[in-house]
Amino acid sequence: MGSTFTLANIQWHNIAGGLALFLFGIKLMGDSLTNFAGTKIRTYIERYTSNPIMAIFVGVLMTGIMQSSSATTVIAISLVRAGLMSLEQAIGITLGANIGTTVTSILIGFDLDYYAYFIILIGVFMYMLASKKQMSYAGEIIIGFGLLFIGLNLMGDALKELKNLPGFERIVVSMSSTPVFGALVGAIITGVIQSSSAIVGIVQTLYATDAVPLTAALGLVFGANIGTTVTALLASIGASLSARRTSLFHLLFNISVSIVFIILIYPYQSLLLLIADKFELNKLMTIAVGHFMFNFIGMLIFLPFINHISKILNKILPGKDELAINYGRVELDDAMIKTFPAGALKQARLAIESASDLALQTLTTSKELLITGDKKYFEKVNQIEDLVNQQDTEIATYLLQISKEDLSPDLILEYSIDIQVQKNFERVSDLAQNLAEYYNSIYDVGEKVPEDAMEELLDIYELITHIYVNAVEVFKTKDAALFETMKEDENNLNLLEYQLRESHFTRLTTRHVKATVMTSLFVDIISTLERIGDHAFNIAQITFKPIKTHSEKKDTKQTIDAAPSKN
Repeated sequence: MGSTFTLANIQWHNIAGGLALFLFGIKLMGDSLTNFAGTKIRTYIERYTSNPIMAIFVGVLMTGIMQSSSATTVIAISLVRAGLMSLEQAIGITLGANIGTTVTSILIGFDLDYYAYFIILIGVFMYMLASKKQMSYAGEIIIGFGLLFIGLNLMGDALKELKNLPGFERIVVSMSSTPVFGALVGAIITGVIQSSSAIVGIVQTLYATDAVPLTAALGLVFGANIGTTVTALLASIGASLSARRTSLFHLLFNISVSIVFIILIYPYQSLLLLIADKFELNKLMTIAVGHFMFNFIGMLIFLPFINHISKILNKILPGKDELAINYGRVELDDAMIKTFPAGALKQARLAIESASDLALQTLTTSKELLITGDKKYFEKVNQIEDLVNQQDTEIATYLLQISKEDLSPDLILEYSIDIQVQKNFERVSDLAQNLAEYYNSIYDVGEKVPEDAMEELLDIYELITHIYVNAVEVFKTKDAALFETMKEDENNLNLLEYQLRESHFTRLTTRHVKATVMTSLFVDIISTLERIGDHAFNIAQITFKPIKTHSEKKDTKQTIDAAPSKN
């Protein structure tokens, strides 16, 4: 008499180890692909999401690279939250993300179990022999790819034994006869594991080993698409209205498409079997194709109605978003640092550009104080400077957090440029505040600025403002030709400062002017203005040639620590 098969007979250690290798393989491959792509993903997002169809392609590309539709959707929500992307663009990316998540299952469908060990060996050699970061990332991609198959292979035999468990067959029959039950199981497990790719991979293995029939397998796959919305829902908590609308669309899209396919599961199953027979697909690839078609057809259904869906979402969640930019501040999303450091750097760059506007306001407001002597401009300079200091601390902290991630060489260079440029913007604002203090001291004692001295100061203000505006443009566009013209402006500034000093001393000697607050501060004023011009020129120069690029995290921390302190 044979013994009864129990849970103890299942090789749980193989299932646990296989799942661990599979999940780690997905994570390693996704992270390494993201690092390998560098700033290209961000470039695609910036350039190609204005058109809904291109936004879908970007969503497919991002998810194919990062191996996670949840991560792509979270990034889309973060970009909407930061005001960098519209709701319509985010909807397009979300539609593409659902298609992109099928990449993993298609790779699994090629059934490379035997070759997986050789694939890993090649990846390890590439990683160990790599002399450049890009080569080591490529090695990690290949290692992760091999681990996918080894993990599934390790799980395969153990999962196959599940069908021998008493009661397992009844569960499978329930999932087959009631696909909603299968979808519910798939949604719950995916919500817990936070990886639809893992669940679909397990379903592929279960179907390939005859542990579950196709109907039950499809129900689980449809449910996995619902469960993957949990991450996006969590990311939208406390977010802007547009971000919550994006998350709501992700949820409604996945649920509605899943419901449609659950209703049509039997004819869909027949179509899938017909395709599998026609193209002689193995069972792993059959599930992969079923997963792809499910998401692709869902995308085709929703694509023509993106604008209408956006209006409906606006009615479901009414109201207006607060602008992401508020008093010169750009929201910096901490969640994006780990999921998409290149996107986080883009947010930091926008915050720095915003800080550049504030620093310019400090300079122009100090000029208004010089011209009018009105104390309200002195108070305004101090208010703006407080904002600049606050924003400088936030940006520096945010950049330091980014620097702790495993950045590609391109991103390390971008970090180095950003942290140095931001410090120069902050110093410009500091020095403009110093100017305001000088002017306030002059007007407080009832003195005036002589007409010829005023003209001289306005001349140098005009030149410095010109240099500053060009420096910001160089920082934004990397316009090398404009930078070359700035070199001449820098020389002109040095010459003008020298001429103003000479002019001032000439006034003192020829007019026998008595010593006043104005006469004692004039040299300090033009010296401070010249230093502002130097910092502006530094911004342009650093854009092309950072003072120092740090390739190690400990070095990047030193960059922050060694930054000049505020006045």
